[in-house]
Amino acid sequence: MEKYGDPMFRRHVAVASIWGLVALRLSDEEILPFNYSSYATELENGAVDINKRVLGMPVSLSPLHRSIKQFNRAVLKVDSELQALQTWKFWSPWRNNPLRVRDLNDRLMMTERAFTEWEGLSGRPWYKHMIYGPSLYNDYGAEVYPGADDAIQTAKKTNTSESWQSVQHEIHRIARVISQAALVLSGGLT
Repeated sequence: MEKYGDPMFRRHVAVASIWGLVALRLSDEEILPFNYSSYATELENGAVDINKRVLGMPVSLSPLHRSIKQFNRAVLKVDSELQALQTWKFWSPWRNNPLRVRDLNDRLMMTERAFTEWEGLSGRPWYKHMIYGPSLYNDYGAEVYPGADDAIQTAKKTNTSESWQSVQHEIHRIARVISQAALVLSGGLT
């Protein structure tokens, strides 16, 4: 680092400052500043991308679409709760009900954890997140639905019924974690 990467350690200081500001913001907010509306949009965009890539193949995306709709309903519910709490911010009713705020914060925090699976990605169990992660075929950037991406690329290379069944299996795994996240966010699994 001293010789090539960051001789004056300026980048290190900048990154530490950014993470410090993130930690301060998260610790000071009474309601966690998570935005799952944009997350839902990314889930939909990822499903559209997968749909284009498996068009004409024996793969059904209906479980994925159902789970994304379920997640969208949960996001709308939480957004309305957040709006109500923000409206009450300067009024006493929300301050007199700290359990409601705690419940909402717990759901916001646990939703991200619901997108993980203990087994991890197929062939790479150290990657637990089913929505974002590196693809086997693209180490540089993150992919939406990396397990499905890996399975689709493998299926296109081999083009066997087993490989397309593997794609369907990955779709079901993704749909399951999105449904779990929707249940957590809506208060059904806390």
